Amino acid sequence: MKYTGLLGNNISYSKSPDIHNKYYYENNIPLRYKIFDIKEEELPYFIKNLYKKNIVGFNVTIPYKTKILEYIEKLEHPADKIGAVNTVVALKNKLIGFNTDYYGFIESLKIRNIELKEKNSLIIGNGGSALCIYYALMDIGCKNIDVLCRNKYKNKEKFRKIRYFHNFHNDIEYEQYDIIINCTPLGGVNYIKSIPIDLEKVKLKKDVLIYDLNYKPQETLFISQGKKMGITCINGEDMLKFQAYKSIDIWKIYMLNGEDKKVGKFK
Repeated sequence: MKYTGLLGNNISYSKSPDIHNKYYYENNIPLRYKIFDIKEEELPYFIKNLYKKNIVGFNVTIPYKTKILEYIEKLEHPADKIGAVNTVVALKNKLIGFNTDYYGFIESLKIRNIELKEKNSLIIGNGGSALCIYYALMDIGCKNIDVLCRNKYKNKEKFRKIRYFHNFHNDIEYEQYDIIINCTPLGGVNYIKSIPIDLEKVKLKKDVLIYDLNYKPQETLFISQGKKMGITCINGEDMLKFQAYKSIDIWKIYMLNGEDKKVGKFK
């Protein structure tokens, strides 16, 4: 049996195994999806033993989306420009990195017919997930993209066309934004009582869209506040689902082509 899975830390809550294993079963794909919940000091051992453990690919989540780059030998588009990886193909002699969150986010907007071209957006956070969303918004054609974060120097060189870097002490005119996207774990399962912005204390555009990449709980405090105010809100479930399907497509391509003995072919 060959395996795929999710690499991260404190991720037992993840729905990824359910999504992947259901798809594998329904489509007769001989893979199993597991959780690889490890500490940072265990990363070298995990990478070194992929072959022995029959792991042919894996997704990457917090906190390793940029850390994993140390082990990646080739980056495919758009991971090469984003500088963050959430999907890895494990060949016999090298790891290839992809970013399927990018596709998942864009697809989650498409299915709702949400058009952001020439719009103003605010990204909360500046880690690997935020970088992914930034490049997706750039490619969609957003007019202005701003970032709200604690440390504006983190990854600053990768946010090449950001209009403003705000910190949480700035007096921000939130009313200018058409979409506000939480790319931090605040409000998620490990920070369930936290909220990135207290929406009740700021002035917002009437038709603003609130997007929270967190999906567990389904309704974070951020989304709960937004809904009470009559705001359209989206959580990260659809993005998770669509990026998962993109990951599977990538793994299938490598396995079907038999590009490496480590991966082999489907039978």
